[in-house]
Amino acid sequence: MKRKLTFIAAIAFVCIAIQSCNKDYTAKIPSQFDSYCQQTFNQWQLPGMAVVVVKDGKTVFLKGYGKTSLAPDASDVDPANTQFVIASTTKAMTAALLATVIDKYDVRWEDTVSKHLPDFKLYDKWASDNITVREMMTHKTGFKTYAMDDLPFFGYGRDDLYHLFSVLQPTYSFRSKYAYNNEMFTVSAKIIEKYTGESWDDAIAHYLFEPLEMKHSTTGNKSFFTSDRLAMGCKVEYSSEGDSLVVSPRDDREDAFTWLSAVAPAAFVMTTAEDMANWLKMNLSHGEFNGRQVISRKNHDYLFYPQTITSCDSATMCAYAQGWTIEQSSKCRYIRHTGLGYGYTSLVGLVPELNLGFAILTNNGKTSDPQAAIARQLIDMYLGVKGSDWSTKYFNQFVEGSRPDTTMSKKPTEAEKELPALANRAYTGKYHKDVFGTATVYEKDGELYFNLNKVDSKLVHKNGNDFTFRVPGAGKFTLTFTEKEGRVKSLTFNIGDPIGQFDKIK
Repeated sequence: MKRKLTFIAAIAFVCIAIQSCNKDYTAKIPSQFDSYCQQTFNQWQLPGMAVVVVKDGKTVFLKGYGKTSLAPDASDVDPANTQFVIASTTKAMTAALLATVIDKYDVRWEDTVSKHLPDFKLYDKWASDNITVREMMTHKTGFKTYAMDDLPFFGYGRDDLYHLFSVLQPTYSFRSKYAYNNEMFTVSAKIIEKYTGESWDDAIAHYLFEPLEMKHSTTGNKSFFTSDRLAMGCKVEYSSEGDSLVVSPRDDREDAFTWLSAVAPAAFVMTTAEDMANWLKMNLSHGEFNGRQVISRKNHDYLFYPQTITSCDSATMCAYAQGWTIEQSSKCRYIRHTGLGYGYTSLVGLVPELNLGFAILTNNGKTSDPQAAIARQLIDMYLGVKGSDWSTKYFNQFVEGSRPDTTMSKKPTEAEKELPALANRAYTGKYHKDVFGTATVYEKDGELYFNLNKVDSKLVHKNGNDFTFRVPGAGKFTLTFTEKEGRVKSLTFNIGDPIGQFDKIK
């Protein structure tokens, strides 16, 4: 009798578990979602926003908020037609594009990069010989976070960045540390271009946008200056004087194109919320869309396999996969990526256990907190979590973090004592470094100037042999001359990771 009761109890437990797993949270959008989007939109004073939600294979929400720019005659955001630059959420698309190449050609995730790109080199030979295809996009190459991001403003294009990896010295050991990097996605693009015979811009249209019927999707290289659908980038900042947010248009479109085009496989897709619905549906269906297997299930599933742990605590673990962050908590598995660049922010998310996907696209810069708030609020709504208000939580944190810190006062130290510079003629001349090219330091009207590629900037004395120079779009850099017994031998400048010495040749 006891055995029979145990068996019945076990059956009851299994039934309860099945019911819990198959719980239909709702086949449609939660009733409060639209009003929460509007509340967040207003709270953060966003210029324009488009939101799409996919549930159980269907688009259950598609709406635009606000305007396409701050101009008085700006049109309303149309989620079916208004394009946004989706910045780093492009990374997942490049990873998916690489997966289609692996499906069709003799390329494997575990292959070394050098097998397919014999001319690709990293500073460390062992790393060059051993880095694999799967490691290109998982941010553990040894470079600092955002390594090389300033170099496009010096005039180095996508092909230049590819070769500069060979001379840029990593800060960390290969495979030892997570550090976010945009430029490695240009290496993935090289493999894509080699096997498809097309540019990355054409290949992503051919292998992703066309089969997914993303009719209003393109790349910024093709359409950034010509599209009449593109919302104009803006920036939302906190003003401590008025204790409020201030919204203003971005006036640096040329700078935006310079940078985004150089790292395009990491950041330069332009698309609409409606098109993103098809991208979400394909990813929630293991690579299938409208009955067609766009990416094999095997290689599609691999895109979401955690590769590099990015953070963890007692409640949540996050890891980077192929262009996605995988967040695992007691709530659910939340797959996501944000994008932020030059007046545009986006967030794309998937919750496979809920068969739920969403994309939130905006033409505001500075922070992706409002998108993150909407995403987490939506997940809570579907899970039945009550009492949360992610927008207010993130807003308060943003405001607090934006206020200037007046408690810290810098005291001069012995090492900061001012030292004189050498005579100008000691510094003038030509300095060369392989791959980077030749820099020139020259004198004009009694002042020193630094020229390298597209940079031609006045040198301002800082201390001793340290000077500063400015690069439009990138900001201020420190340049240091190395001298011995009064004779200058070389120079270098700081971009995060060590670039090594430009040796004086003349």
